[in-house]
Amino acid sequence: MSISSLIPSSSRRDVVIIATLICLLTIIISFRSFFGGPSGWRNPIEDLPSVGSGNTAAQENAITSSILAESISNTISNLPSTTETVSSETQSIATPSSASAAQGLCDGFPDTKDILVVVKTGATEAYDKLPIHFLTTLLCVDEYLLFSDMDQVMAGQHLIDSLDQVSEDIMQDNADFDLYRQLQQYKKLREDPRELKDGGNGWNLDKYKFLHMLLKTYRAKPNALWYVFIEADTALIWENLVEFLHKRDPKKPHYFGSPTYLNIEFAHGGSGYFISQAAMKKAVGEHPEIADKYDKKVSEICCGDAMVAQVLLDVDITLTKSWPHINGEKPSTLPYGENHWCQPVITMHHLTAQEVSAVWNFEQERKAKGIKEPLLFVDLFRHFVNSNLLPERTDWDNLSDDITYDPPTDTDSEQSYNGRTWAELGDVERASPDSFENCKKACEADGECMQFRHWEKHCGISRSIRLGKSKQPEGDAKWRSGWNFARIGKFKAEKGNCTEPVWVV
Repeated sequence: MSISSLIPSSSRRDVVIIATLICLLTIIISFRSFFGGPSGWRNPIEDLPSVGSGNTAAQENAITSSILAESISNTISNLPSTTETVSSETQSIATPSSASAAQGLCDGFPDTKDILVVVKTGATEAYDKLPIHFLTTLLCVDEYLLFSDMDQVMAGQHLIDSLDQVSEDIMQDNADFDLYRQLQQYKKLREDPRELKDGGNGWNLDKYKFLHMLLKTYRAKPNALWYVFIEADTALIWENLVEFLHKRDPKKPHYFGSPTYLNIEFAHGGSGYFISQAAMKKAVGEHPEIADKYDKKVSEICCGDAMVAQVLLDVDITLTKSWPHINGEKPSTLPYGENHWCQPVITMHHLTAQEVSAVWNFEQERKAKGIKEPLLFVDLFRHFVNSNLLPERTDWDNLSDDITYDPPTDTDSEQSYNGRTWAELGDVERASPDSFENCKKACEADGECMQFRHWEKHCGISRSIRLGKSKQPEGDAKWRSGWNFARIGKFKAEKGNCTEPVWVV
């Protein structure tokens, strides 16, 4: 790693924060323009618009927008002035800004000196997703690494090209690397890589990053006790992560994550996965040839996170299932219920920059109130979801998909409805696709149904509670969603307040 010695660290970090703020202000300006001005900037929890057609854009904005402007204005007001210039040298392992400590935002932050967090992104999305993490997720941590598919500097932070050591034999005549070759040309010509975002090759290229990211990470800091891998749209609850890891011995080989299944059980990369020092040493430190050994196999699989599991499995390290703590959903899509209530949250996935900020702001509210208990799923439900549930929402999809009732076609006559055929369903269930009201009756007839949705000739019901998202009409078909308030109320009353956090792992 190269760490600049030409500038005092405090001034250099302040420049990083200023540059980050410029990136975020640019995003804010574009979002304000898209949302139609200041009226779009509202707290997504306290001010969700009422149900009704013609207001779906406002509903979506209210849920997906966050109060970034407040965080940024507070940060700007506390930044010391500087006239020093930044060296062209950058540090591979980044450190947080001293300005954050001046604000007191990092007071009481857990000790993370033995944890190295590694963030994976791509050049076509980095400027849209990464800047918010400099002011939230990464604000108070001791060190972190940023990996991409193009070497670049963002807000003074080095984004490491994770693919620059892939052998030419692998890249040559390999369409998976078409985007990579384009990115190098864009960098040379100083063009905006976001223009390549819709090319469709990002997923194919992404899978090659994982093993090289493991190698570069271990070489950068082989003495870390824990390696935490997340992506640029992952939210991380640090207090819960630290408590989770402190219960484990990093001198033993551990691999934690949310399980996904293909030909192998592996940790879903977007949800995040955690590898202990012993596991990294055994799989990577003692086998520096893993990239040469496995790169060709990567081309034959769908996912780089599956190859990580294969590398670990080949040295007898298996996944420890850590769901729901390590999670692939976000506050608006989490299936709140028995498995997502009293359990502490460590990660969430698929968050926009606004949603990352909203979660971080909620953590700061809890901190200001002196709340020291772990953040649980029920806390997210109460803050982000509970007050936004209505008997009915039009142009809305609440993601009710435990059972979907739709009349079978000739090609799917054997379609199963929770283990039953269409002929085996009751009259209420068979009538449910006909209308929203009939779908509601099917939910009421199912003893566990918490919510339902209807569109065209389809009815879906769910046995958990989800908020969902706005959904525009598809032709003449409107999406309508409803919640069973009686059952939801009964569930909340039965669960009561969580007296103790429930750690599944």
